[in-house]
Amino acid sequence: MIVKGRNVQVNMQRRHMEFIAATINTIADKEERNKVAILFADAMQRESVNEHFQPQRFVQACAQEDN
Repeated sequence: MIVKGRNVQVNMQRRHMEFIAATINTIADKEERNKVAILFADAMQRESVNEHFQPQRFVQACAQEDN
């Protein structure tokens, strides 16, 4: 990731991704929630925030109905 003209390595932990997924899961409109989840998943994969990141699993976590 390029920040202020320099390359910065981002290393997000599982708890960070769970927090983002839980926040996205609060979006009431299912279609909008899915769009936001996919945008975040794409960005996190592109930026290689974690070598074990699984975009499909992240999107599923954002769409849980039990919240």
